[in-house]
Amino acid sequence: MVLKRILLTGGGGTLGTELRKIKPEIIAPSSMECDILSLEQLTRAIENTSPDIFVHAAAFTNVTRAQENSSNCIDINVQGTINVIEACRQKNLKLVFISTNYVFDGEKGRYKVSDPINPLSYYAKTKAAAELIVRTYPNHLVIRTSFFKYDFPYEKAAIDQWTSKDYVDIIAPKILQAIESGESGIVHVGSPRRTIYEIAKQRKKSVKKISLNDLNFPIPRDISFYE
Repeated sequence: MVLKRILLTGGGGTLGTELRKIKPEIIAPSSMECDILSLEQLTRAIENTSPDIFVHAAAFTNVTRAQENSSNCIDINVQGTINVIEACRQKNLKLVFISTNYVFDGEKGRYKVSDPINPLSYYAKTKAAAELIVRTYPNHLVIRTSFFKYDFPYEKAAIDQWTSKDYVDIIAPKILQAIESGESGIVHVGSPRRTIYEIAKQRKKSVKKISLNDLNFPIPRDISFYE
């Protein structure tokens, strides 16, 4: 198999860091060297590295701050993605976009790639908008996924929220496999459907149970993928 040269945005993030551990030869310039809000910098990065695949993982991901700082969120998640598409289009470069399972509203669960999206939060709406724009570019792959860092970050976990989310060291190898598979269109990358509490208990024995009914803000109840 011919090895593919991969250029990655978001290389310093949770997913980007794990992908580079698995495959150190991934090219991942910093945001100072390759600002996705600068088409000129993106174009230069492609010209300097001659990649076969452009993986766009850089994003504004803080859901709470996205509501408070909407202009910054839309700039990074939408305008940044438009710039990436244009830079890839100039070289007809394969674009892999890292999307999220939060493009779904959680009413149905067990989502297939063909199911209609209906994002609820502002963050999810910007990711959905970016995903739809990416899908207008012929040479693309959209990867919908979700992951925690190595440890569960909260003291409580919902017993009635279902997901295909997992820890990044489990998800990242699956994402890299999808990147290198040659597939196009949309794929879902995750683990078997479980509750957030079940996932949390894997790595944090002291986690306490909570119900979504105890929370004062809407959270999608089931954003798991079809298996």
